[in-house]
Amino acid sequence: MKVSSIIASLALAGFCFAANASTPGHVAVYATEQSQGSISIGDKTTYTKTFEVSIATLSSNTVDLSKLCLKSYSPDKKEFKLDTVDEVLTSGSLKEGKPVKGIAVFASDNDAVFNAALVKISDDCK
Repeated sequence: MKVSSIIASLALAGFCFAANASTPGHVAVYATEQSQGSISIGDKTTYTKTFEVSIATLSSNTVDLSKLCLKSYSPDKKEFKLDTVDEVLTSGSLKEGKPVKGIAVFASDNDAVFNAALVKISDDCK
């Protein structure tokens, strides 16, 4: 009897924690292309695409931006790595009615990054 009560309590606690967790599904990302560029150092070349990004929460839950990251994708689903980002987009807390705005630069070893058209927020920041 005690074991089943403990298991039931832990299961209910897990549901409560999951309900309070803020997920990227409650966060809106508005991105506008700003520029395309390149960097060359010796024989190394990197291509860049810059977006002006605004992030807002769509719920009353506070969002910890340090646990999320921005990713950019082309229409053919190719993902590009974040190279440079304004600190306001990756730190602090995001509250309802208080969007944050900054610049995000995505980079690639080839010019495919110029096709990046979508910026998403993710909790998968590996």
